[in-house]
Amino acid sequence: MRRAALPAIGFLGVARIAAAGPWTVRMESGAEADSNVRRTEDSPVAAAVGRLGARIDYRDAVLGGAYAIDVSSLARMVASERTEDESVMLNVGDLRWVHPIGESSLAAGVHLTVADSFGVLVPIGARTYRNLGGDALVMLGHGEDHHLMLGAGWRDFLYKQDSTFDWRGPVASARLDAMLWHAPDRTRSLELTAAAGFEARSYDSVARFNCAPDGSGNKCPMDATLRRRDRFQRGGLELTWTGSVVATGSYQITVVDSNSYGQSLIRQRFTAAATMEVVAALFVSATATLQIDQYPEGIPDLLHQELTSLEDENRSSLQILVTRALSTAWSLEARGAIWRDFGTASASFGRKLVYAGVLYQR
Repeated sequence: MRRAALPAIGFLGVARIAAAGPWTVRMESGAEADSNVRRTEDSPVAAAVGRLGARIDYRDAVLGGAYAIDVSSLARMVASERTEDESVMLNVGDLRWVHPIGESSLAAGVHLTVADSFGVLVPIGARTYRNLGGDALVMLGHGEDHHLMLGAGWRDFLYKQDSTFDWRGPVASARLDAMLWHAPDRTRSLELTAAAGFEARSYDSVARFNCAPDGSGNKCPMDATLRRRDRFQRGGLELTWTGSVVATGSYQITVVDSNSYGQSLIRQRFTAAATMEVVAALFVSATATLQIDQYPEGIPDLLHQELTSLEDENRSSLQILVTRALSTAWSLEARGAIWRDFGTASASFGRKLVYAGVLYQR
């Protein structure tokens, strides 16, 4: 996902914002070199890229409950006339409010989310979308170390480049956070996170079927008369060790059952990550991810490549991040990454990235 002739690093002026109490402000500015800004398998385009982003978090209480508001915006500008649609901006907003129920360990609340990305230089940018959603939440907490959150709601997703992938439907989720062990002074600990999710997606397009006479092959998809419907089922486990080194190992599985030929999917992701302070105020993080995709019905042409994912990280990858604190608020960071399709049959995706920038957080 990124690289090209290495651009000079310029700091776009960032205004210092005083933050206190419930406020957290984070801003970033930097430049990167991207070897495949279009994220395609064929004819990758390399270019220099500038990034500018900000995030504001606010925590407080109202009507007897605690609420959190998270708002962020990230602009990514690609310095290439051939890829004007890759210059995009993403805005995200989240609101969560939770109210305790009497004197029990139960709490109930709501979660609202909105995300919208759009082209900066053209009306519709590459992979731009809008996602709206809301959830009812129930939380069960046992002291500080064990929490279970259940959610049920609705999502409305619009893919701006191709309405074929627009969908809406109910969603459900569950997440358990448990402290398995910690030292008496809590300087060392082992934590477990388990999560599961479900989405029933109803698309604004029809399903497809395999028109091959013998039912074999993957080069003969045709439109059916039924609306396309998918069931997304997700599950995952994560272990985190905190000490002189923070280390994480996780496994995630996603199973997509679709009535549209070629769109069913079994995806497995194995991730290992570690962060440590190598010298005073200099931190190094390394993350390795192996993703294995299986398409039970085969892949019709390369249709899946257009929407393999809207996430940068949703491939097999190796990433290194180095952060140097300059003060309590300012820091420099450098990042290098490679992405591949090691675990996906008949795929040859490749991408490299080098990035450097400045961060401000209070």
